[in-house]
Amino acid sequence: MGFTPLSRLESTLAVSIRLRASSLIRSLLPVSPSAVLDRLADALTRPDSTVHTRPAGRLRTLASIAVLVAAGLVVVTPAAAQAADPWSPRSSYTSTDTGAGTYSVPLLNADVPDISVERVPAAENDEGRDLYYMISTTMHLSPGAPIMKSYDLVNWEIVNYVFDRASIGDSFSLRNGQNSYGQGQWASSLRYRDGMFYAVFNTNNLNGAYLYRTDDIENGAWQRTALGRGLHDPSLFFDVDGTPYIFYGSGGTSAVRLNADLTAIAQDYPNIFTANNYAGQPFIGGLFEGAQVYHIDGWYYAVIITWPSGQGRQVVMFRSKDLLGRYTSAGGVNTYEARGVLNSNGFAQGSLVPISRADGRTDWHGMFFRDTFPIGRIPALIPATWQDGWPTFGTNGVVPVNGLFDKPIRLSPAEEVFERQKSIVASDDFANDAPHRAYQDEQWTVPAPLDPAEIAPNGSRLDLAWEWNHAPDNRYWSLTDRDGWLRLTAGKVVTGQYVYTKLSNRAELAWFEEARNTLSQRTFGPRQSVQTRMDISAMKNGDVAGLAAYNRGFSYVAVKRVDGVNTLGVVNRSQPFAVDLDQATVENFVAGTTVALGDATEVHVKADLDFASPVGQLWTTFYYSLDGSTWTRLGNRVGPQTLDGSLAHFMGHRVGLFTYATQETGGHVDFDNYLLSDTLTAQARPLDTVALDAAIAHAHTLDARHYPPDAWAATQSALAAATSARAGQFGTQNQIDAPERALSYQLARLGVLAALPVTASAEVRCLAGRAYVAVRARNDSDAPVGITLETPYGNRSFAAVAPGANVYQSFPTRAAAVPAGSVTVRATGAVAGRDVTTVHSAQHPATACGE
Repeated sequence: MGFTPLSRLESTLAVSIRLRASSLIRSLLPVSPSAVLDRLADALTRPDSTVHTRPAGRLRTLASIAVLVAAGLVVVTPAAAQAADPWSPRSSYTSTDTGAGTYSVPLLNADVPDISVERVPAAENDEGRDLYYMISTTMHLSPGAPIMKSYDLVNWEIVNYVFDRASIGDSFSLRNGQNSYGQGQWASSLRYRDGMFYAVFNTNNLNGAYLYRTDDIENGAWQRTALGRGLHDPSLFFDVDGTPYIFYGSGGTSAVRLNADLTAIAQDYPNIFTANNYAGQPFIGGLFEGAQVYHIDGWYYAVIITWPSGQGRQVVMFRSKDLLGRYTSAGGVNTYEARGVLNSNGFAQGSLVPISRADGRTDWHGMFFRDTFPIGRIPALIPATWQDGWPTFGTNGVVPVNGLFDKPIRLSPAEEVFERQKSIVASDDFANDAPHRAYQDEQWTVPAPLDPAEIAPNGSRLDLAWEWNHAPDNRYWSLTDRDGWLRLTAGKVVTGQYVYTKLSNRAELAWFEEARNTLSQRTFGPRQSVQTRMDISAMKNGDVAGLAAYNRGFSYVAVKRVDGVNTLGVVNRSQPFAVDLDQATVENFVAGTTVALGDATEVHVKADLDFASPVGQLWTTFYYSLDGSTWTRLGNRVGPQTLDGSLAHFMGHRVGLFTYATQETGGHVDFDNYLLSDTLTAQARPLDTVALDAAIAHAHTLDARHYPPDAWAATQSALAAATSARAGQFGTQNQIDAPERALSYQLARLGVLAALPVTASAEVRCLAGRAYVAVRARNDSDAPVGITLETPYGNRSFAAVAPGANVYQSFPTRAAAVPAGSVTVRATGAVAGRDVTTVHSAQHPATACGE
């Protein structure tokens, strides 16, 4: 429904139309909302002398909105009822980009620990500008080792995973009493060299370290090499002569040299330097790990996290002219000198990041994470001032939490809008329309008695924001069994016999933790709301299914089916955690939160996560609805969820969709959607459609001729979904924000891809034995554009070429023959209010005149 800010006349008309709609609505209902719109819009926009100042379509939209409000079919804020703001989308839930050239730290507002960042220089990629990729720890999640991409180091999106499964064994698959909670894949290192990307990580329970490689980091498959031993917090480093090393260790920094093809360890260099070498330094103590190694201006630097007693986590850097230190120095002395470079608010561990400058300099920033549980470990891009070969990070060593810094890389206005829409979390309609990824074709030799179908792809493709809690059993989930729904089937009965294998006390798992095929995303702070619709008609007795905010401590809303009766309620498990559990008691419903669902076959549930009241705790409030419009709170907020000191999971809280069986297998639950918002019901804000209305209005101003067909089709699909949602009845902000965010993403993408359609041609003509290159261009746009014709033989510019008009110029070559070549036609103009320059080319054949 496209409309722009209302004039005084239209504001008056809006009131009049709304009154007329109110009087007519009774005669039209019960009729479908779309029919109401069609019939009332026709009636309310009949031509008369008062409405000729604006196009009829605009007043039709105005009438439609008034009808919806009068009918009670939508709820609109006062601002939205008066005017539609220009489209100016907010940054995504995981972007801290202010849109004004600054960003706040930490970045992302989500769990992205143990980061390693790598740059691919402009000269070595097809995009012609520096690209940045980042990898992180995902431990027991599948797929794992996410690859994130950024153009500006502030806004990131997931583009790939290194692996689908770290193993098909029992421990990574929650099978036969085994699990990998808090273990699995740890602390990856990402490096690029000579067209090849490498990822190295350690596993605590899957036979040590692995090296993966690919020549296509965004779309390619990764080849795995087992290194045969554990390498704690490994950092891959190529020396200036190309020799590959992995630095690693806790309490000290060691290295191994790899063979030339990076398939095996060739030599060991234990304890190149250790914490004991720096005894008495105030920045040494506690942790001493996470080394990442760089070569800068003739020095070798190692970046390490430390945690001295009584202080916060901090960054210490070590440097030496000799990479291997005492192994190559005279007398075998330690050559690495040390300095504390950041001790502010716990920002520590991560990467140095190179940034190219126009004058040929390279600036180095830091990307270090901060413990922000229960959200997780969140990275921050921190500028540095270098003096005498040492950096000082932040502002004179200070990095305030939520402090602002200038963005180090600026893009075009359209690109910056698009980058701010990118996210590492996502709403989902489960349409099975995510692109196929090579990691999904991972090959395994499946031993008996495993069923190969457990491992093999099942034809369903999830958005990259999703990860499974352990490797999934692909027989028991689907996006294809029911179009537009995620189906989770209970493929096993929980046993209560699972324990944390990483904990010395062998504490037992709750049933929820034992459940296979829990599908999850990161949480984001400081507030998050998640909504889904569940079809519970195929649950079996003893089944439990719902929506969870979880870690070792968890809170969830679920349906339990007992003796044929479905009951909805809330479960909350907080610290302290017992070693021996009565699993049924742990997951009893909280008193005062239960609702008998009777014969209802569907239920909408919503979880509002508040990480800010107070900071350091998660409190969750749950709601339910039987129609999606009228919502009821289930008791009071539950919690608190806090950091588990045992680090049994050792990750931030996640939001998951789940089902499990306590009696028999085969029951299933269907989830229709996953709708995100950062507005909580408890904030008591009116439902706000301003951003959605602005996005829809902006979409209607665009012309398909200016955009690639695939991007235009994706936008039209998002527009159809947004328009359909807008015509319905909203009950939560999630129902508004999810379609708006999806549409705004596509609109921002179009802004980057916008082009001016021009038809260009070139030919060679002969005159008096001389060759002339003749160039013609036609403006296929619907507005005037500037056109410049560029050839090796001269240029010619034309201003304000009218729509459909042609320009022509014949360029003399002063030669009797010309080789085959191309000409450039450059068009400049405005698309959707933004200046755009589009370059077209045309070819001409080799021609000899007089032959």
